[in-house]
Amino acid sequence: MVRSKALYRSDEPVAEPRASLAIEHDSLDVTYPDGRFLRLALDGCQVGVADATFRSRFVRHLSIAAPDDSVDLITPPDEGAIAPRAARLPVAPAGSAVISAATWEIVVDWVQSSGRIAGRTVTEITRLTCLASPQFAVVLGELAARAAMEMVWEHAGPMRGGNDILDSLRPLEDAARTSARASAALVAALAAAAVSWHRHRRRG
Repeated sequence: MVRSKALYRSDEPVAEPRASLAIEHDSLDVTYPDGRFLRLALDGCQVGVADATFRSRFVRHLSIAAPDDSVDLITPPDEGAIAPRAARLPVAPAGSAVISAATWEIVVDWVQSSGRIAGRTVTEITRLTCLASPQFAVVLGELAARAAMEMVWEHAGPMRGGNDILDSLRPLEDAARTSARASAALVAALAAAAVSWHRHRRRG
């Protein structure tokens, strides 16, 4: 006997189309799968992070409310466990933008830190470059070079060769193999490191 598809529902989750993001030092750009574009100013925004459900599945929910607009970002519901009826979790808005769990974590770190860059390691800056706009990726690359040089000089002194700086930039180099934004940041980092290193050599 053939089962009627109208009477049986598959428990296999359907993958939700992903949105794409780009971070700037003071804004977040969201491009929805249907082509809609939103630029959200982060200055003075209200941020909320919570567990939620979306189409009966667990997700992580990030809400960002700015004076002029707002956005809801969730992890992929198709990758989340089925939420039991006993779990009284808030429901994420139907228009939420779905992004990968890794991207969600980076954005949460960025907005909760109020866009703080100072004191970040090369690895932390590298994570940001993978989501940065082309212009901001260059800025982050220069900051990664500074962080790499500070690490080298702290342990070996400013007169050590450029190879030590290249080793410190390894996380950015690795990310550049798969990310165009990280690649642009790496080019900026190498240029900034070369200029700074030669300046210190002349002074010495």
